[in-house]
Amino acid sequence: MKFPQPSQEYEELKTFSAPWGICYGPIQSRRLGQSLGINLSGSDEKICSFDCIYCELGRTNVKMSQIKKIAQFPTLENIDKEVRQFIVDLTKRSQKFDFICISGNGEPTLHPDFEDVARLTKKIRDDLVPDVKTAILSNGATLDNSKTVRGMNHLDQRMIKIDAGNDNMLTKLDSPLVRLTVAKLLQGIKKLKDLTVQSYFSQGIVDNTIPSEIDDWIEVVGIVKPKLVHIYSLDRVPPVTGLKPVPYQKLKEISVTLQRRTGIKSVVFS
Repeated sequence: MKFPQPSQEYEELKTFSAPWGICYGPIQSRRLGQSLGINLSGSDEKICSFDCIYCELGRTNVKMSQIKKIAQFPTLENIDKEVRQFIVDLTKRSQKFDFICISGNGEPTLHPDFEDVARLTKKIRDDLVPDVKTAILSNGATLDNSKTVRGMNHLDQRMIKIDAGNDNMLTKLDSPLVRLTVAKLLQGIKKLKDLTVQSYFSQGIVDNTIPSEIDDWIEVVGIVKPKLVHIYSLDRVPPVTGLKPVPYQKLKEISVTLQRRTGIKSVVFS
């Protein structure tokens, strides 16, 4: 898919991004409360297998074939050292947080030792802040890898992006840089213990709120049977022009329709 040129407003605001070390935050998350982030990309460059048209981090400029050459993924030793020290410093300042979330500057499961990172994260949590939950934000594209699945299942919560119920809309919104279809995503999701689905809705140049798209999306979510769905729209300036946020009332209608047809609960974020 050919993207429109970035808007001037986005170009002026794109420097908002966090200082990407291994740890960042805690930040106030709409979904997780106070969340301490772990960034596994190893650099300021976005490392992701998607090129979503609404991503607050901007376009994905690194091709999948370039990742091994460009990405400087942090070692397990460095992750252990920095995360432990970060948490100790927060504890000294009596700063509390609800989650340790593996997320950051792109798709975290692209880290070559992701399963070990997940296990390490849980061990650090158990050692230092046993009441805090562990979580991951992922696009689900690597769920065909058994190590990815084991790593995700070692954490407390798994949040997977499902923005579309058909391959055409998946391409328009998320623009996967790997061979991914809705059917393949579903095959991977079946291997997870449980999950929370995160679904973005947009209007304007790409509209996944029309009845046929909603019908397809509800069908897919019904197959997944998540414990909860997070429904949201644009919150920051997107990297392309022509996208419009969906009004809260429309998002609420989608939520109500989902529960009426499937019994699955959702939370609307505005």
